[in-house]
Amino acid sequence: MKKLLVVLFASAFLITPPAQADTPVTRIVDKPHTNFEGEFRNNELATNLLPAGKLGKLIFDQPLSSRTYVVDAALIKEVLDMADGYSYAGKEDLVGEIVAKNWLAQLKFVTVRNTVVALPFGNPDEKLLKSIAPSELKFYSQYAQDFLEAALNRPVVAQNGWGTGVSRLSDQFISSYTQNRRLLTGLSTIVSSEEITDLRARLAVVMNPILTKDEQAFFTYNEKIAVKKMAGRLKVIPGRYQITTTEAKLPITLVNNFDTAAVVNVSLIPMNSRIQIENLNNITIAPKSRQQILLAVDVIAPGSTLVLAQLMNFKGQLVGEVSKLHLTATIIDSRVAWFTTGAAVLLFMGAVTQSVRRVRRSRK
Repeated sequence: MKKLLVVLFASAFLITPPAQADTPVTRIVDKPHTNFEGEFRNNELATNLLPAGKLGKLIFDQPLSSRTYVVDAALIKEVLDMADGYSYAGKEDLVGEIVAKNWLAQLKFVTVRNTVVALPFGNPDEKLLKSIAPSELKFYSQYAQDFLEAALNRPVVAQNGWGTGVSRLSDQFISSYTQNRRLLTGLSTIVSSEEITDLRARLAVVMNPILTKDEQAFFTYNEKIAVKKMAGRLKVIPGRYQITTTEAKLPITLVNNFDTAAVVNVSLIPMNSRIQIENLNNITIAPKSRQQILLAVDVIAPGSTLVLAQLMNFKGQLVGEVSKLHLTATIIDSRVAWFTTGAAVLLFMGAVTQSVRRVRRSRK
């Protein structure tokens, strides 16, 4: 019994969470400073990176002893953007560019012999993320690890459990995040693009615990616009069509503004029974192009019909936003057409007869 207690006591120390290890931990995190278009909202980051700034103190004033650096890759991405040259309020900031380069050089120096742990990209509230999108937590961790390894040119560790803080994101903002996430993950099933992957990773910033309520609102609204713009790069073009025959082929246009080709199916749902229409399958759209497809339509009855057109992947899942096709059928029944034609012929023959009679009378 005593041996068992000793084993259990020792095991408790072996499974101690990494955040409680004896090695000092330096957390390099901050709130996002750029919007989803990559524009700097303010110039606070340049001040924070100075040796006397809150981010500068974390690496310039630290003793060169063994420690663990916990890093948000989204912050490093912003610093890299500054180091490559950036503008704020329409003016280039050369001083900020130099500050960013110096800070990055110091970060690489102090971490060269220490462990670097990559937080999930954007430093999201891990507890919240596990409850609403656990698969995305894995994606953010892997994305952050890959990004940091490339940025620092060294291996880094990706472990969940290092995040701290609670975001207290409202249900409304959580719902918006979920919609945007599903739209991007669906889009990635039909087109392979780094732009989609990068934007998908950035969605996590709305759950950063450092954000205020106003900042949560700003980034939630801003990411919604960015996702909508991204989804609009691959879609069916809305349009209006006039149909005058019972069988028609309408030219609908598909657009692909990504740098890679897309293979799609198109779901077509008429909102009434005046027409019959079938889905389009296995269509390849070249990069940066528009392509017209002839859509077969059978008219059952005249009138207007709204058709909802949406892209679909090979699993049958709807992808992207809905486009509206407005169809108006003005079909005349064949019996009415024959009657109208016959009446016209009779009127014509009557007119000819009258003309002949007038000519004869004039001769007499």
